[in-house]
Amino acid sequence: MPLKEGECILYSDVYPEYKGRAEPRFQSDWETHIDMDKLRRDRHAKLVAEMKKAGVSVMFIANPANLRYATGYHGMGYTTGLAYGLVPVEGELILYGHGTPAIQDRREMAFLKPENIRYAIPTAIGGMALGLVTDPPALKYQREKVVKQIKEDLEELKMAKEVLTFDVYDPGLQALFEDAGIKVQVRGDIPTIAQEVKTKEEIECFRVCASICDTVHWELASYAQPGMTEYELSGYIKYRAMAYGSELDVGGFCTSGEHTWPNFRNSNDKMIRPGDLLYWDTFQVTWNGYHSCYYRTWSVAYKANQKAEDCYKRVNEFTYNALTECKPGNTTWDMVKHWPDESKYWGLTPDICWGDNVMHGLGLINYGPPQTCRAWAEKYPYPLREGQVFAIETQDGMDDGQGVRLENMAVVTKDGCEVLSRIPSDHIGVIPYRGSEQDFVFVPPEQMLEEAKERVKDPRNEPWLTKSWRELYGKK
Repeated sequence: MPLKEGECILYSDVYPEYKGRAEPRFQSDWETHIDMDKLRRDRHAKLVAEMKKAGVSVMFIANPANLRYATGYHGMGYTTGLAYGLVPVEGELILYGHGTPAIQDRREMAFLKPENIRYAIPTAIGGMALGLVTDPPALKYQREKVVKQIKEDLEELKMAKEVLTFDVYDPGLQALFEDAGIKVQVRGDIPTIAQEVKTKEEIECFRVCASICDTVHWELASYAQPGMTEYELSGYIKYRAMAYGSELDVGGFCTSGEHTWPNFRNSNDKMIRPGDLLYWDTFQVTWNGYHSCYYRTWSVAYKANQKAEDCYKRVNEFTYNALTECKPGNTTWDMVKHWPDESKYWGLTPDICWGDNVMHGLGLINYGPPQTCRAWAEKYPYPLREGQVFAIETQDGMDDGQGVRLENMAVVTKDGCEVLSRIPSDHIGVIPYRGSEQDFVFVPPEQMLEEAKERVKDPRNEPWLTKSWRELYGKK
């Protein structure tokens, strides 16, 4: 059928998007990949929109993640206050970079005017100020410099009479601003709300981040051997993640054997032994600022026994039954209601079990919205919105003193959700993993979602409802 003048057919009009796609990590002159300029413009626009909604004229941004979101600045974000910025609703933002590296920032951050990249006053704000807390005169001296610096720049922006809104709470510094005639308030929720729903470009960043995690999980399953320590494997996580493009602040840890139940969430020099269950968390693998959180469980040297496989099956069902309810218009409680009631299942209160079965937002910071667990989900359900990106973590244990852990990264789509984590989770893999030696057929997450949709049609299929805790573990 001939096309009309000016008409074109898009690939997406004919074929669906491949669920496992990920943008290349490097740019080229012959392809269009993630538009970083648009990503920065859209993030700034979203923050300004939230500021307008809250009646805020100008913000003083000191939290490193918020500063990156607002300005594109990527410094050594190990503590609040090393760099900071002024973001006005009207006019150009001002970035105060970390010392002489700001000279480099003027070269690299060509999307900002060089004159708008200035120098931060050291050791005066937030976490940086702790270094001078024991020397009050020096602290006051440095903080007065900050007040003078910001007041002059607010006058330049013609905003010296406006209320200055902080994203972090620093009563000492804020009191000095008040003494200088500048009214202040703290509204850390404004940048958090702006970051909740991700743009198309941000979601593509998560796809790349998830693909790095996929590869690290795969390599670790081949690399790990009995006799290695949890520390060694944790270091290998970080090394391989950075080799594939993760930023310097990569996190991750390995937990094995008796550390798997309850989840130790740490590593030490314990040697890994044949028969151990083992899981690792590619936590805070970071690509262009966007963080991961992603667990998988493995069995060392032996195929996992039936108790462990049954336990992992339950954990998968906790996860995928919840994901069937993930769509705009539903709430976090619609998802969490498919999780076990910890007080009945483990005999522990939900508050204690926050990190065991939990859903939390992902972004330039982890643990933003949507975040929930059984401790408050039923009483305070949170709405799900298209474009939210989150991690969903579930775990369970057995009577041999070990446990299993699963975590997926996912994004809320217009009619459901998409699981970004691609390493198989339908059974416990074996270390050493040798590809063709495995006698399993892996199931992709799309198929697991479809199977879960069938399960949840009958509430009697909830695994934690069918048997008591004692029956599940074979105890009298």
